[in-house]
Amino acid sequence: MFVSRFSNPELRSGNYAAVRVSLGTPKWPLGYQVVGEVKYLMPFGLLGANVRKDNFERLYRQRLDAYGPEKIAAVLSRFENLGKPVVLLCYEDVRKPDDWCHRTVFAQWWFEQTGEIVDELYDPTTPKIATMPTPTSSIKTESQKRREEAAKKKAEALVRQREMDAMQIKMF
Repeated sequence: MFVSRFSNPELRSGNYAAVRVSLGTPKWPLGYQVVGEVKYLMPFGLLGANVRKDNFERLYRQRLDAYGPEKIAAVLSRFENLGKPVVLLCYEDVRKPDDWCHRTVFAQWWFEQTGEIVDELYDPTTPKIATMPTPTSSIKTESQKRREEAAKKKAEALVRQREMDAMQIKMF
């Protein structure tokens, strides 16, 4: 079993049983089939704009403990029976410094419970790490101000979208 992100091109090889553990479904063509989902592993109600990793991890582990490894294993076995390695998927590229995701918390918890290592699936792409240019002066140009404002609006829109996704999921 592996964990990865939806945009990992390795998944297009067809060698894996891709399983969604994210709250939402990708809105872009993946180039491979997602064979199912595991709701027990989705972080319902735990993600927010200001979530801290330590708080999230504590709450998510409590939830995993409540389900237990036997119940989760029973669900995962349906996908393992497809004859391909299972890959649990969400969105984050955890190869970036300081980035984290519920799938990595699950992988650690699963190892602690079962002794089974759940590795991040090989990703042949280079991580996209945003770097800010070093300013040549302390005065921001109008162009810099516009870029910062656009980035702020984009981040706010992403937070709103995640909140809407979470509300939609709660409706089920």
